[in-house]
Amino acid sequence: MRGGSVSRILPLIACLLALPVRAALDPTLPPAAASAPAAAGEAAPAPLLQAILRGPAGARAVIGGRSLAVGERHGDWRVLAIRARSVLIERQGQRSELHLSQSIVTPATRSPSR
Repeated sequence: MRGGSVSRILPLIACLLALPVRAALDPTLPPAAASAPAAAGEAAPAPLLQAILRGPAGARAVIGGRSLAVGERHGDWRVLAIRARSVLIERQGQRSELHLSQSIVTPATRSPSR
């Protein structure tokens, strides 16, 4: 093998070795704590309600990055009801209510002056 071909192959090998590290740093993935399964005997964290969508086909809740309708399951919990600002879920016979966080933008109390 000549020195020129080694110097061309080394950058390729370095790029291939860096691919798994690059995949681990994907900013679009949910935090590891949100996607990691709970340890034995430890209660799983409550799923995060991100949005409530209403349309002609009915209401859907975006929970942990998944869009779900009433009756649909994700893991060990099921959507029981979708309300205006909350969603009722059931996990292992226990019901709990997930709430949307407070709005960041508050509506204006009066119209702006011209």
